[in-house]
Formats: sequence, structure tokens, C-alpha cells
Amino acid sequence: MHVPDYRNRDRRRLRREAVRHAHPRNGHASAARAASEEQRRDRAPGDGDGRAPAAAPAVGGETPAPAPAPPEVVTPPRGKRRRLLLLVPILLVVGAAGTIIGTRYWYESTHFVMTDNAQVTGDLVQVGSLNAGRIIAANVEVGRAVQRDEVIAVVAVPQEVGAVPFSNTPLLDQTGSVNSQVGVRAPFSGVVAARMGYVGGTVTAGQAIYALVDPSRIWVNANVEESKIGRVRQGQPVEVHADALGQTFPARVVAVTPASAATFSLLPSQNASGNFTKVTQYVPVKIAVDSGDTVLPLGTSVEVRIQVQ
Repeated sequence: MHVPDYRNRDRRRLRREAVRHAHPRNGHASAARAASEEQRRDRAPGDGDGRAPAAAPAVGGETPAPAPAPPEVVTPPRGKRRRLLLLVPILLVVGAAGTIIGTRYWYESTHFVMTDNAQVTGDLVQVGSLNAGRIIAANVEVGRAVQRDEVIAVVAVPQEVGAVPFSNTPLLDQTGSVNSQVGVRAPFSGVVAARMGYVGGTVTAGQAIYALVDPSRIWVNANVEESKIGRVRQGQPVEVHADALGQTFPARVVAVTPASAATFSLLPSQNASGNFTKVTQYVPVKIAVDSGDTVLPLGTSVEVRIQVQ
């Protein structure tokens, strides 16, 4: 009669529980394999399980070594694999964007000198009468285009009509015939930029009534850093973007000033003290703009892109 061995059964159950708690990720399959392996090791011949007794030991009393258990293949969870699959395209996109930005920065810094420290400048010509008198006509408004020799204002010049006590200066209200009216003409074709005199006002000889600007004599004064000015040459092509108009115009370098902008200031900086601090200086560059019939507003800011290579 076979007597069950309760100690071996309890020992196998405890081992199965320990394997199940030690490997929670491998599921019940790993626990079952571990329990089956423990049962096969602990089972003695003749336990009544229906199996044949274990093989007899080999000659010489040596017991053959048990075959090693195959290694367990641990597969990553589905969530981790999904994250890896999503991370790969993101890394590829970021790498491609970084490559494009880096290449563009290298190309721009190598072939161009750029600055936004630039303003529109031009010849602002003041026009007035060469005789003192009173303005009787000034019908041209700011922003209107005028032609060369066009009358833009009329000044009534007083004439001497009689003896004036204590001086020979004629009275302003006592004007003579029509011949005493002097017309103020535009010296060139341009645009009225400012108006300094009005009808009824008196002006002295040479006092300005209008300020005219010639669109063909408008340029850009760009301040380039001293570390980059060595790459700028006369005649290089330039792209000028006007912020006020939102347009880009072709241009070219006319001249490079052989002095920094601080040289022409009223109080140039002096570094004679012991506490020296290096300050980056800027060199003015004159750039002629081909704007056609478009008038660039004087004093407005522009962005300059000089092609140096």
C-alpha cells in the first residue's frame, strides 16, 4: 500500500508559490514550468505516479548529470514596444529639422552679412524765397509729387512807396503791383516731405517754406559690426527689406565709411581710464536702393542682407 508523502507535497507547493511571486511578469506559464521542473526533481522512483523507476546509476556509481534547463526568453511588454515605435519617427524628424536649420545657418553666415541696424536716409532739400515777404499762396500739400520749376508757393515782396520814419525799410502791408509777387519754384522733381510755411505768414530771405526729397537720391545707412566689416566691399549686391512698406528692394553697396559711427558723435567715447570695457563698434555703410517709383519713408528702419560671397 502506497503512503502519500505529505512533506514533499507541501514542499512542492511552497516552491510553486515562491516562483509565482518572484516572476510576476512572466505569467502563469513561467510559474507552471518552474513547478513542473521542481516536481520532476523531487519525485522519487516508486511514488505511485505511474511512471517507471529512474534509470539505474551508471557503472562506477556515478549518477548522470541532469540536462540544463533551456534559457527563458523574456519579451518586452506591448506598451514599451509601442513607445519605442513612436519614439523612432520623432527622433528622425527632430534630427532632420536640426540638420536643415544648421545647414541654413552655416550658409547664411558664410555667404551674407546681415543687420537690422539700418535706416533710410536721403537728401532733404529746403526750398524758400530769396526775398523777405508774406506768403500769399502755398497750395502744395505734404506727400504730393512736384516737377522741376513748378511754382509751389508765392511770396508778396513789399516795395518802398514813400518815406518811412527813422528808416528806409518799406512797410510789409504796402505792396506794389503784381510784379512784386515772387514765385517759389521747385529746384528738382521730387516729393514734398514737409511744410514749414502757411498762407499769411511772413518769411525772411532764404527761410524755408517746403522741404522736398528726391526719390532717386534716397539711400540706406547701415551700421555693420566691426568684426564683419572686413567682408563688405563696394559694389556687392544687397537685399533691403523695408518694414514700413513690407517690400524687398534690390540695392548695392556704394561706400564703406573709413571710420566708426562713434567718431562723428558729439562726445566720442574715450578708453583712457584703467577700467577698460570693450564695446563693439559699428561702421556706417552707404547702400543705394533701386526702389523705382516707390518712395521709401525717410528715417524708417530696414533690414539689410549683403551678399559677400
